[in-house]
Amino acid sequence: MAIAFARVSIHTRSKGHSAVAASAYRTASKLLDERTGTNYDFSNRSEVVFSEIMLPEGASDKFQQRELLWNEVERAETRKNSQLCKDVVLALPKELSIVEHIELARRFAQTHFVDNGLPCDIAIHDDKDGNPHAHILVTLRRLQGEHFAKHKARDLNPTFAKGIIVEGDYWNEQWRSFQTDYFQEKKIDLAVDLNHLISEKHEGRNRDEANHYLREENQLIREAREELALHDLDNLLNQLSLSHSVFTRKDIEKLLFKSIQSDTTSTAYLNQVAQLLAHKDVINLGVNDSGVESYTTRHQYIAESRLLSHVEKMRLRQGHVYSLSRDVILKNYPLNDEQREAFHYITQGKDISVLIGRPGVGKSYLLKPIKEYFEANRCRVLGASLSGKVAKALQSETGIQSSTIASLAYRLSNKQMTLRRNDVLIIDEAGMVDFSSLAYLIEAASKAKAKVILVGDPDQLKPINKGEIFRGIAAHTGYIELDQIRRQRDEGDRKASMDLAKGEVKKAIDHYANKGAIHFAEVVSESQEAMVHSWVSGIHQLSDCQNNMMLAFSRAAVYSLNEQARERLRNKGMIGHEDFDYSSEGGEKIIALAQGERILLRQNDKAIGIRNGDLATILAIDKDSLTAQLDSGEQVVIPKTYRHIEYGYALTVHKAQGMTVDKVKVLIDSQYWDRNLSFVALTRHHDSVAVYANRHQHADLGTLTKTLSRSVAKDNVIDWPLDFALRAGFNPDSMVGKALNHIAGVGHKIKEKFNYLANYEEYLKQQHDKERALSKQERRLIAKQAADYMDEQSEYLKIRLQITKEAKQQNINISQHPQFQSLYAQSLARDEKAHRLWTNHHQQLADNPHLKEAAASIEKASLRYERYQTIVAIAQKKSLKEQDMPQLEKISWKVDGVHISQVAKELGVKPQQLYKTIQVRQIEKEKMVLNELKQQYPHLAEYEKLRLTQQKTHRVQDKGDKLLKQKTIEILSDKVFLDQVRIQLPSLHKNLNQNLDAKLINIDRE
Repeated sequence: MAIAFARVSIHTRSKGHSAVAASAYRTASKLLDERTGTNYDFSNRSEVVFSEIMLPEGASDKFQQRELLWNEVERAETRKNSQLCKDVVLALPKELSIVEHIELARRFAQTHFVDNGLPCDIAIHDDKDGNPHAHILVTLRRLQGEHFAKHKARDLNPTFAKGIIVEGDYWNEQWRSFQTDYFQEKKIDLAVDLNHLISEKHEGRNRDEANHYLREENQLIREAREELALHDLDNLLNQLSLSHSVFTRKDIEKLLFKSIQSDTTSTAYLNQVAQLLAHKDVINLGVNDSGVESYTTRHQYIAESRLLSHVEKMRLRQGHVYSLSRDVILKNYPLNDEQREAFHYITQGKDISVLIGRPGVGKSYLLKPIKEYFEANRCRVLGASLSGKVAKALQSETGIQSSTIASLAYRLSNKQMTLRRNDVLIIDEAGMVDFSSLAYLIEAASKAKAKVILVGDPDQLKPINKGEIFRGIAAHTGYIELDQIRRQRDEGDRKASMDLAKGEVKKAIDHYANKGAIHFAEVVSESQEAMVHSWVSGIHQLSDCQNNMMLAFSRAAVYSLNEQARERLRNKGMIGHEDFDYSSEGGEKIIALAQGERILLRQNDKAIGIRNGDLATILAIDKDSLTAQLDSGEQVVIPKTYRHIEYGYALTVHKAQGMTVDKVKVLIDSQYWDRNLSFVALTRHHDSVAVYANRHQHADLGTLTKTLSRSVAKDNVIDWPLDFALRAGFNPDSMVGKALNHIAGVGHKIKEKFNYLANYEEYLKQQHDKERALSKQERRLIAKQAADYMDEQSEYLKIRLQITKEAKQQNINISQHPQFQSLYAQSLARDEKAHRLWTNHHQQLADNPHLKEAAASIEKASLRYERYQTIVAIAQKKSLKEQDMPQLEKISWKVDGVHISQVAKELGVKPQQLYKTIQVRQIEKEKMVLNELKQQYPHLAEYEKLRLTQQKTHRVQDKGDKLLKQKTIEILSDKVFLDQVRIQLPSLHKNLNQNLDAKLINIDRE
């Protein structure tokens, strides 16, 4: 759900504002205010993800220079209290990508300002806190050629006066309407929710511009967070969906705990949880594999449905079948049997293929003949990966033209390139790609009828954003798997890597423990010192650093390891003694660098020739620039203005994804490690790996193993997949991330096939599988019908709740509400559907553990419909059928009063009159059943005769009373009889028990 939050304020000199300072802060720039001589440097702001100047038609291009533009604005205003510019702030939909955020902001600025002659300075801020927003800094005068107009454009802004918004809702409405049009044009399933944020004036004069603008930004964030997080369920749901494709009640509680005020009562807290779960855009998916109720949002449900639709089309489409013999290509490559199978699988013609490869199995080598085959058939082969480093490695190792996924998506969205039918897109490390990015590329390829090859491993590190969509796609399409580990030279290590891939972490840890590769210290600092000492002992020359790597989980641990390693190497004379200060973390920190230093480069820079994640060694350095040799062999000159350098002796495990070195040291620095981190960290080596832990966090090997085995898989909607029916019929063993080697049903790992003549047992198994598939289809069909019913039930309850609330407010009975008749008809149709479903499939519904809640609800509705049919039959004076009898006695005014009233209304009789008729029929039925029981059980007839005689004589102590007591005992001992009375005549059973109790009390007294 997008929000219609737009805030507009005017910057004036009387409040201490500067147009130059405002632009510098919003765009993370370094600008000089020529009027005051003040330098504003906000270039270290990392949350500014995009900035751009947009000029009206006819304006001089020189105003593309930000410093020149805003100094001209300052010069155009001569008074000491002049208004300088407008700042328009727009809340951006969290569900959209950065590319779509840019397009939205550009279009809005163009439509409302640039087309009217006003230049705009756009900046998009996203601090990954769930509050992406755009700033549009707008001049107040039209720009005409080389100069600003003499008069301000007041005709465009009649509602502003003295810095106060007179019609604040105007821009909210403009932004809401603009987003709605955009979503409809792009066919994006989002709606814009009105909010009630109140625009406030900026703070007063403040001479400290840096703090002044920082406070303004913080105030804006506080306003948005307070209003949206505490009072807007749609926003809470948006924040939740940022990191979860599928979420549980616990996830909701965690988010609320972080967001709501500390003085909020537990009742209010639980009420918020309940309201969010009942939200119209929340879909209950049922229970996950852990038995926990799981949910998704309507937007995510539809987005994954759309993605799955494209995946299914590509799976079925044979758009890349070529006549060229594949053997012609293969003769040039010495592939093993497994790699040859994978080659044939990927080149068989389908428009989507998934290659699962463990670390070190030769995925990159396999891609070379795949590239050559498709290029020989006049295809263009493209590569993409999440990080620049992996994309660069893909290109250097295979020759495939590669780029980052963000770069590729940007070029596609801006029509700088298009995909074509003869394109083959290889997405490497696909397991790390988030849902939105992967969905965008797959949809683009599907529409172009291009081919996509997804390469990755769902058991390696997970995407930072929501969902492990690669795993879901692989489970749906099938995949080919390479599992012959080649990276490790030691056979035992290769087997341990395979154990890690299967999730059998204990086997791998036991292997390395037996090799003496796991070392315990008492505390973290001691384990760090031991690891650094071991690492340094293997460094004899600078080039050794490339083949010796230290890994840790936390950035704090990596920082400490790098500092210690650097000091040890300097003591060995391998790093120069003269330090030069450079910038790190976007300019927020200073890093001391020297000749011989091992560095990690953290941001792409095409002009320099480096990519995010590149490792390098400094060959020469001075105060202005450094010359470094990348591990790939190229030399680059990096100016001091590059602000993204870190030490590269130790890395986080995430940064090591895709790397291979000879020796690896792994520090277990926290209790937050998991199976995926362990998998990556312990499979980076050729020759050896050593693990360093501490007893303070892990008392023994068993505790360590438990931590390293922890599973933190994220769910996708596809995992269910995509509707209640498939969720109930889906075999959870086929989920790739949970049982990668169990392929039956959905995965198609290529194995040598035996036909009926060669292997009769295999033929029988295939026949059994076909029968089981038919059974699964039937289960899914039944479950789909159950899903439809549950959806209708949910919709009905929401409407009923709303009508009940409105009736209460109007002080009327719910039956008097204008929508009541429509609601009643809806409930009747729902119950009729439930009755058909339960009558035809009650056994299958009852036997399915995933449908336990649905089955109970359907059975209850079915019985309710049977009572309705009985009421109708009585009202129409029809003779009751045998199947009507069991429900007759269960009809009551309390439970069925609505049905009785509605049926009576249709026939033009009073409800109470109809109910009396029903009661008469109930008495008649009781008498009939009682007579039948008397014939079947003579002692009941004798008991009734004695009871009536006693009532007539009113004598308690005579002979008849003693006979009645004896008959009471006789009836009490007949369990079969009592059970039959309980089933056929519950009211009689109740009365009989009361009489028996009274007689027994009297007997005991005697």
